[in-house]
Amino acid sequence: MPSGSSSATTEVAALKDANQPPFAYLAFIFVSSAIFIASTAHGIGILPDSVAYFRIGSAHHFAPLYTWLLQTISSHGLAISEAAWWLGWALLIANIVLILRLLHLAQLRPALAVMATALIVYHPVFVEYHSVAMTEALFFVFVLASILVFPIAVANGWRSGFALVGVLIGLGMLTRFATAPLLPALVITRLLVGDGNLPRRVTDCVVMTAACVGVFGSWVVVSELTTGDSTGRAFEFRGSPDAAFWIATLRSASVMLLPAPVPSAARFLFLALASGAAVWAMARYVREWLRVSPDRRSQASTLVPIALIFLSLFYAAFLIFSVMIQYRLYLTGRFLLPLYVFAALATAILFGNHSFKFTLSRTTTTVLAVVAGVILTSNLARTALFTKSAHELGLGYASGTWAASPVLQAVEKLPEGVPIYSNAPDLIAFRLQRSATYLPARFNHLTGRDDGPKTFYEEMDELRNNLEQANAYVVIVDEINWRDYLIIEKELLLSVPLARIATVPDGRVYAAAGNYRNH
Repeated sequence: MPSGSSSATTEVAALKDANQPPFAYLAFIFVSSAIFIASTAHGIGILPDSVAYFRIGSAHHFAPLYTWLLQTISSHGLAISEAAWWLGWALLIANIVLILRLLHLAQLRPALAVMATALIVYHPVFVEYHSVAMTEALFFVFVLASILVFPIAVANGWRSGFALVGVLIGLGMLTRFATAPLLPALVITRLLVGDGNLPRRVTDCVVMTAACVGVFGSWVVVSELTTGDSTGRAFEFRGSPDAAFWIATLRSASVMLLPAPVPSAARFLFLALASGAAVWAMARYVREWLRVSPDRRSQASTLVPIALIFLSLFYAAFLIFSVMIQYRLYLTGRFLLPLYVFAALATAILFGNHSFKFTLSRTTTTVLAVVAGVILTSNLARTALFTKSAHELGLGYASGTWAASPVLQAVEKLPEGVPIYSNAPDLIAFRLQRSATYLPARFNHLTGRDDGPKTFYEEMDELRNNLEQANAYVVIVDEINWRDYLIIEKELLLSVPLARIATVPDGRVYAAAGNYRNH
């Protein structure tokens, strides 16, 4: 048992016996469930990546756990989109409970815990990515559960607890590779606890790492042996972030806090104020934490913010590394949301965590309180607008507008079983349950090179052959205009003899010119 574990165990036992306000749990679950149900009135939101997670069509994603869960649930007779809906609702509730439990473990006062939870669960990006069939919700479950178990494992010297944390991190990495920064964050935290028993701390870290590697590494090995691929990423520096990229990233980060209509200068200033105050508070907390005795450092209530602070740091480094590795990886709200959640939780805890008499200056407290109030007001307003829009129109490919899409109606009239090439085969596959193939790709959107399984010229030859011999069709959907790695319509018409057989307000349908004349 590590030094000070007796007092730490007493602390954890006290936390378990403490009266918790069930009203907070019920209120957040009720309101968030109402938002979820309203936002998914047209069905769970379907983004292009969602179709890949569903394994519909030719696209697929590499981290497999979310797909496995959907397939397991849908095997009991549910459509996969219905399975995603029920899973999404369950994960939303799980994340609310985990957030409140973390704040309770950190001994945050109830009023502050309510505000901190509201800052997160009513953020419009958090709401959006819990309303669509994406991996973010499951990712947060594994990350938050890991951070919840870790301090208890440290406080109790619970070796199997460290193994459980490693398993949770491994499962998180099977959900989103972005879970990886959690492992070094918790390893550093464990090593810095400083209970006077370095071999024990190192062993705890080895157990945690081995469990994580065992879960994730097993899948990597099996996947490589069976499919020849796993992460789908080559460890080469293929990104080229320039000044414009980082300005766009700052713009995305500022929109996480304030609405886009607010002038950029005001948003950037507010971002600097909020992040500066948060970083200052975190740095002070880490400094004070390192100065106290190992007994105090190993208390569960002090470890929660430390783990979150280090996770915020390592996740930010992971994002920077990712944009260096992957070609044109834009740091949108989807990628910035975890950083917002981790930093918001850590900073909120610093307001009310007095485990070793840590206090913020009145100036810092005032700045953070004002920032939190402004962000919460902004979040509530934007979430209300998002929910209203999602309720009326639907989200992504589940939107009601696609049900009346003229180009999809034209595709529906094509003969059964004919090959279809399109810039939106995922949309066609999801909405019409018809197989479709992407137009030839000029380059791999992950690498910026023509290094896919088939070269661009091979794909073009295949397209020509199918048009001539298999009576194939080409479908252009105007609204899907972001896939610039595919051959564009104008270039396609110059390269392949096509006849336009349908022109509708939102797209066009082509057939091989020779075959169409023969009709």
